Amino acid sequence: MQALLLACLIAASPRQAGGETPAPGEGMLADDAPAAALDGFPRDFPAISRFGSRLQDREISIRGFTNGNFTAASHSGNNLPMAMNYLGNQFQIEQNTLVVEKAIDPGSAERHWGFRTYSILPGTDYRFTLANNLMDGQLFANNGQPNTYGVDVPEFWLQAWLPELRTDLKAGRFFTILCNESVDPTANRLVSRALTFMNNPFTNTGLLATTRLSDNWTWSNGITAGNDVFFGPASGPMYLGGLRYDSDDRHTAWAFNTTLGDNTFDTRLGQGKVFDVFELYLSRDLEALSDRLNYSLDVMYSVLNGIDGVFYYRDGSFPRAYQGNASWYGFINYLTYTFTDTLSGTFRFEAFDDPFGVRTGFEGVFTTYTLGGVWKLRDGLWLRPEVRFDNNAQSRAYAGANSLLTATADFIIRW
Repeated sequence: MQALLLACLIAASPRQAGGETPAPGEGMLADDAPAAALDGFPRDFPAISRFGSRLQDREISIRGFTNGNFTAASHSGNNLPMAMNYLGNQFQIEQNTLVVEKAIDPGSAERHWGFRTYSILPGTDYRFTLANNLMDGQLFANNGQPNTYGVDVPEFWLQAWLPELRTDLKAGRFFTILCNESVDPTANRLVSRALTFMNNPFTNTGLLATTRLSDNWTWSNGITAGNDVFFGPASGPMYLGGLRYDSDDRHTAWAFNTTLGDNTFDTRLGQGKVFDVFELYLSRDLEALSDRLNYSLDVMYSVLNGIDGVFYYRDGSFPRAYQGNASWYGFINYLTYTFTDTLSGTFRFEAFDDPFGVRTGFEGVFTTYTLGGVWKLRDGLWLRPEVRFDNNAQSRAYAGANSLLTATADFIIRW
């Protein structure tokens, strides 16, 4: 492992540091033009140089990153339902990620196509991102338990730009449009993920059309196989859609997103992958206080009916017997201050209610208080410190305790 980290540090190229902390859900690597990832192909190796030139001619980029952390915790070992840095008092590599992409140009007047793959090769995050029916045998490969490290491909899709409709059409498996947090660590303001994010969809598989109605309005409509489910016995048709507004000055944004389908628990399979979700998101730059201060609110409400049997947490843990209908909901508040182009800090307060314990395995209201930041020492190396406190007064959700205190040191090496 030390050899891998040393190789990644040597490979990290010093490019200009990015700008302000991105809007939630927008990748912090998005400022890289597709060709930029190819600038470092060595001229001393003609075969590699020619390969890089051919990719560049086709506007294809290959890039990646390594994301790891050490989380000091009041309880060692498994600290679920906190995630994804759930391993207390031990080092973990969350992701070794490879991204291959041909981006579309939404400003083009001509039809064209693109594609993207996002692969975790390997990492501990795989156990949360795996889709039902796709490589999910890894969750039971360790004597019935998940392997600590595994692989997944959370995104693999083709995309077409239709200028006459101002629409891009995506087909494949893709990150869901729900919630402003992301599987991609470079798209987040903090190391750990909110419980509301962790207990709602990560990915969808199917078709998604995104239409730019105007400079301010964006409309998404799609049909998918369910939430975190690939085509197969557990899948079922589901609508995925949303409407987003961005102000002219881009200081204000709001969105409403939803997934709708037959949200009845599949008693034959013991699964509930087609559950309804309703999300309201708001982001506002607080210019009256400071032009560097942003407040964001994400509210999500989810419903699953007809549960009759054993219900599992998304990674296969916390088996729980339950009968009846269930819902869960969360409120996530973010306050972010951008000190410089390379340094930002965020305070997040979240309240997540799992009244029937069907998502986390424990009833009650979870409250989390998180303070952390993103420090870009150079474009190829980011550090992200974080302190977090979790509490559930109703249930002993954290290894027999009602609360959990963690302090995390996290790094991202871009290559």
